[in-house]
Amino acid sequence: MPHSADLFERSGELEVLQKAMGAAREGHGGAVMIEGAPGIGKTSLLAEGKRMAGSAGLQVATARGSELESDFPFGVVRQLFEPLLAHMDPQERRRVMSGAAGQAAVVLERVVPEDSRGGDFSIPHGLYWLTADICERQPLALLIDDLHWADGDSLRFLNHLMPRLEDLGCCVVGTLRPFGLGTQPQLLDQIVTTPPSVVLAPSKLSPAAATSLITAQFAKSGCPAPRDEHFLSACCAATGGNPLLLKELAEALAAEGVAANAANIPQVYAVGPRAVARRVAVWMRRLPEDCVALTRAVAVLGEGAEVAHAAELAELPLEDALQAAKGLEQAQILFTDSSNALRTRLGFVHPLVRAVIYEGMPPADRHRAHRKAAVLLKTSTAEVETVAPHLLRTLPCGDDETVGMLWTAANSALARGSPGTAATCLRRCLAEPPPPRTRLDLLSALGNAMRHVDTAGAVPYLEEALALAGPSRRRVEIALALGNALLLLQRAGEALAVWRRALADTAPDDTELRNQLHACILSIPLYEPGRQDMREDILSQVSELRSAVPHPGPGGRSLDCVIAGHDAIIGDPRAVLRARSALRDAPAAQQPNGQISVSFGWLALISADRDEVMGSLDAAVEQAHREGSLNGLTGALTYRSLAWLCRGNLEEATADALTAMRAVETSSVRLRRLVLGPVHAEALLERGALDEAGKALEWTGVPDPAPITGLMYYVLHSRARLLRMRGRTAEALDAALAAGRSFSAAGGQNPAIVPWQSEAAVCLHLLGRDQEARALATAELRSARYWSAPRALGRALRVAGALAEGEADLPLLREAVDRLRKSPARLEYAKALADYGAAVRRHGKRREARDALSDALDIAEARKAAPLVRQILDELHLAGIRPHRHAVTGLQSLTPGEQRVHELAVQGKTNREIAQHLFVTTKTVEVHLSSIYRKLGVAGRHELAEKSARTFSTPAPG
Repeated sequence: MPHSADLFERSGELEVLQKAMGAAREGHGGAVMIEGAPGIGKTSLLAEGKRMAGSAGLQVATARGSELESDFPFGVVRQLFEPLLAHMDPQERRRVMSGAAGQAAVVLERVVPEDSRGGDFSIPHGLYWLTADICERQPLALLIDDLHWADGDSLRFLNHLMPRLEDLGCCVVGTLRPFGLGTQPQLLDQIVTTPPSVVLAPSKLSPAAATSLITAQFAKSGCPAPRDEHFLSACCAATGGNPLLLKELAEALAAEGVAANAANIPQVYAVGPRAVARRVAVWMRRLPEDCVALTRAVAVLGEGAEVAHAAELAELPLEDALQAAKGLEQAQILFTDSSNALRTRLGFVHPLVRAVIYEGMPPADRHRAHRKAAVLLKTSTAEVETVAPHLLRTLPCGDDETVGMLWTAANSALARGSPGTAATCLRRCLAEPPPPRTRLDLLSALGNAMRHVDTAGAVPYLEEALALAGPSRRRVEIALALGNALLLLQRAGEALAVWRRALADTAPDDTELRNQLHACILSIPLYEPGRQDMREDILSQVSELRSAVPHPGPGGRSLDCVIAGHDAIIGDPRAVLRARSALRDAPAAQQPNGQISVSFGWLALISADRDEVMGSLDAAVEQAHREGSLNGLTGALTYRSLAWLCRGNLEEATADALTAMRAVETSSVRLRRLVLGPVHAEALLERGALDEAGKALEWTGVPDPAPITGLMYYVLHSRARLLRMRGRTAEALDAALAAGRSFSAAGGQNPAIVPWQSEAAVCLHLLGRDQEARALATAELRSARYWSAPRALGRALRVAGALAEGEADLPLLREAVDRLRKSPARLEYAKALADYGAAVRRHGKRREARDALSDALDIAEARKAAPLVRQILDELHLAGIRPHRHAVTGLQSLTPGEQRVHELAVQGKTNREIAQHLFVTTKTVEVHLSSIYRKLGVAGRHELAEKSARTFSTPAPG
């Protein structure tokens, strides 16, 4: 195994590692990230962490990232889990790979089935459950060296695992270099900064520790111990106190017989920064030529190379290669791993040593060696993913076999849920180049793979594919993909042109494809409301297509969702029936254009306060988890978060928003941010977290002042609320009016989507401009009555009532309470009760005020709506009223999350089955069940069925 330098001055770091291992043993997982320059001691600390994990009784799994293998899909994951699974008996292996964990099988199987549906989310989810199942048997330590060179797929798994670690008996320890080095710096940043991750940054050694290390190394080499202070100071300065460089410098100086005195200080500075390279060069000059050839072969093959493969690449007999490996191990250049009796493997003692050897090879020799390595690995029936990294490092030469192998590797990567690796392989195919007859298929495959990882990067390939494709259905399908990519990049004009040309090319009798194209074209004004040059013509098409209800087929249902979106924006109640029909007949996963269209159906039902939208959203979230669609997951979670917000379920809204935001962070699509950021901000504003709400709006990337084009009205409306709550009323009014201009540019008139008029009215009232305020409030009330959904109408009535003169306030506020009483919008109901209670108090009706304010307080406190709670308490205090509190118990006291857990528990599902069904952790289920038992007054599961005879038909008052 690799040599570990002495751990000088690392007691603090060792204590953190020790605590992390102990916590994992007790079931409280965590992560320790050791960040620092090469040679600072990261690997030595990791080795000590491995020893600690074993002593604490943890299972240990190790891996090392490699620049060569950074394109190997789930390479680090496989290093970690394959040995763990290999040491299990068949029964135990079946146990840990059951249920949701089975989704990870596609990563760990040697050959991927052709019908595999691995996706960019389902596999990390399956790997999480595999980790959880392994930890159930025995706590686990995952130790990863050189995390910055890990493949992107493994990093995505770790990114998924981090926020769920605390519920597992699992400790993750990784080493990485700073300054954004590596394959996926953004993912690395998320992994390092996500709680419960702790970052250790080992510092350079002090002069005293450096002196001790140098002295020990000279003594180990049989040389007199250095005593010259100037010489020792020079050693410390030349290496910057880096432990590895100090050790290598001392070894190189001792090996060359350099006396440790002041006269040789210039040589110290000459060797210091190149200590590793100098030491390796010295040893390589002394070693036989066989050793040189073997080190170069291992450098090309990568970490853990089989000695038989290295011998063949080095053109050495196996016996000679084994003998050379012993010499290189003595020289501390290679280490030998013989844990597998059938396959001895070789690796470098430190990545810096491998870099010195590899970079010392002439580029042409490297390319030839990689091509030869690919051939011998293919001949030895290695997995195609093992062959591909070598082909990626060869020079293009028009070789059809190379194209074939890389294309096969790309298909395998897609099946394993690794579109990034697939795109890398397909790009290299394109450079080879491929035979002309296959170029169209290759461009199309590459463009679609790139859409998963880099939407902007996909466009050129899809454009070229579109140009190559002759008039055909295939050409239209490419146009649909290209237009979607352009729209997500906010290049709506180009998307529209592509789709219109495709529509002109589509056969008149191909109703399905024409409906898909119409759905795409009609969505343009909803995404780019400020583009009047596109808007009028498209809206005339909406009117023409609105007549047929419903449109047939999946494409027709997509079209109906988009038309429903147009109707919802203008406040036409016909939107609700159309959206209900489209979503009932076609779940989100069956929509041909994905959530580009279905999201408008959700928007219509959410703004109408329809209960059935929650079932559609839940199904879409579940489908996205199962199919592994990261884009689908972010869309479904964004709109489910909006639905929770409209219902006043702030905890659920925040949880979904945070999950979606984390997923969006790994994509290049900005369009999602324009809806998701404001939804998260609104939930935070309701809880009084103003600073966090401000950060959520900054996350959207929208400047201030914001442009009117695009989906800016959500951001502007939320910005107005934030400014008002911060006391910046004049600025808040400007933002609210800007939101109105942006919404009106989209034809927006529905206050259930953007209630900008009531927001502006509140601002005007605070500025003393009551006449203008009442005019805006009256206008919103008129639109809300036409749409007639309880939440929007109740809000409009409440604001109009609060601004009314004299006794005109009570009828409006009383109607607001009545309209909202049976609606799912519980927080809006609480606000109406609060304003009504304040009004009747001012009119001298003290008992009625107490009842209304007390009911409002129950709801607001249950939802942790801090600003509303303070408002109600202030009103009660002013009136000298003691609130009449209701003890909310029984099934009606359960939160939506608790209700779902309760329903599944009553069905007899285990905690693990519930967690997998709801895509949460087992710990979260346990917490929900504890709360359910307390609220229902039961001792455990066996009493739940008796307490569940009642239904949830009556909305919960709290």
